[in-house]
Amino acid sequence: MRGKFFMKKIKLLLSAAAVALVAMFTLAPAVQAQTVASLTADPVFVEAAGEQTFAMTGAGWPANGTVALLPCDGSTNYEEAAANGAEACDTASLTIVQTDAEGNLAADFTHNVPAEGFCIGAGTLDSSYVGTFCVGVGAPILPNSGSESAMVAIIGAAVLAGGAMIVLSTRRRSFVS
Repeated sequence: MRGKFFMKKIKLLLSAAAVALVAMFTLAPAVQAQTVASLTADPVFVEAAGEQTFAMTGAGWPANGTVALLPCDGSTNYEEAAANGAEACDTASLTIVQTDAEGNLAADFTHNVPAEGFCIGAGTLDSSYVGTFCVGVGAPILPNSGSESAMVAIIGAAVLAGGAMIVLSTRRRSFVS
């Protein structure tokens, strides 16, 4: 009788460990090898498509480093820029910028803005620091900030419910007579 009791406890512990392991891998953020630095443009949007000069500024870049600015016509918002990466950018249209001793950059960037808008990518030559700013036509393109936290909360609640189901389904009540 005692052996069955301990065997059930071991099964319960193994089940709980499996749920914790799945939760750990599901909810852990992906490790990124790149540092994201700030990049902004003035103006933040244009009224119509066509050639436009932007005053680019940024911070958080390596001190006294070299940063390349390039147009990414294949990306029209931050989600597309993150998904497409450098493949959506025109590497033949680089603008090279030197950062100051504090890691700030300032440069003028001229580009023929397409009707759907575009993103401006920036990065150090070894791609260890990157930044993106998306320019809209008619209205600014806002970054997607915080929407991914809802999915993490839903997954966390599902894992918690699964753990509770395992604990409650393996628990038996004994009656003392």
